[in-house]
Amino acid sequence: MSIITQNRDNPNLPYPSHNEWYTCITIPLLRYFLERNERPDGRGLKEYRDMKVSVGTITTAEGSATVRMGNTSVVCGIKAEICMPTRQNPDKGFVIPNVELYPSCSPLFRAGPPGEKAMATSQFLMNTLQNSNVMELKDLGIIPYKYAWCLYCDIICLDYDGNLSDATLVALIAALQDLRLPGTTWDEDKELLEVQKERTIALTLKVFPVSTTFTIYSNDIQLVDPTAEDEEQGSGEVSVVMLDDGTVAATHKSGGHLLLSETLMEFIVIAKGRVKEVNETVRRALSSS
Repeated sequence: MSIITQNRDNPNLPYPSHNEWYTCITIPLLRYFLERNERPDGRGLKEYRDMKVSVGTITTAEGSATVRMGNTSVVCGIKAEICMPTRQNPDKGFVIPNVELYPSCSPLFRAGPPGEKAMATSQFLMNTLQNSNVMELKDLGIIPYKYAWCLYCDIICLDYDGNLSDATLVALIAALQDLRLPGTTWDEDKELLEVQKERTIALTLKVFPVSTTFTIYSNDIQLVDPTAEDEEQGSGEVSVVMLDDGTVAATHKSGGHLLLSETLMEFIVIAKGRVKEVNETVRRALSSS
C-alpha cells in the first residue's frame, strides 16, 4: 500500500501536514496504521497525549482548573452556595458536577438542552465521586438541619477532540483541591449565619481518582486516550477509574464488543501506571499557583 506525499499539480508545494492527512483518512487506511501498532496522529496504540493542568484560572470561582489533553480542553469552575441539607443527611452538603458541550467546541454538538454525551459524562463524574468516596460530605455541613455548602461544579468543554471522561475528571479533582471556602459563624441569639469575605478553608480529599479511557476498535486492537476520530471509528469505550493506592474504584463501558476478562486486566495494568503521573501533574500545578 502506498501513500502519495507530493502535490501532483505543483510538486514545489510542501507536503501536507499530519492533520491535513488525518482529515481525509479512510477506514482501510486507519486499519493500515493500527495493524502496525501506530495511529495516524503519530502515537502508539497505548500512548497518551500530553496533558497540561492549570489551577485558579477563574478568579471569580471558589475553585477552578483548566486541563488540556492533546486538542481536548476543558475548564472547571466551582461555585459554592449555602443551601438547606436534606432531612436524611442533615449534617452533609452537596457536590454537583455538570458538563456542558457547546457547538463552539465541536460540530458534533448542538445548542439547546444537554445532549446524551454531556449528561452521561456528568453522571460518570457523580458516580466516580460517590464510588471513590473522594471526600466527606460532612465537611460541607455548616449547621445541622439548617445550612450546608452546595458545590456547583460546572465543567465546560472549550475544544473537543475525544476522551471527555478523563479530561473532565482531572479538571474536577484539580478544582476541588484548589477550592477555598469562606469561614462561617453562627449567632445563637439572632439565629443568623454570618459568612466571612475571605476564602481560606480548603477541603480535604481522601483519594484522588484518575480515569483512563480506551476505545475498542476490535478484539485485537484497543486505543488508549482516544481522539474524536478514534471514538468515531471504534465501537465503544471503556473507562477504568483507579485510586492513588492502586485500587480499582470503578469501570464503565459504553457499547462495543464483549470485553474479554484478559483485556480488562490489561486495561487495569495500564491505568494503574498512569495514576501517579496524572496526580503528580496536578500537584505541580497546585504548587505553582
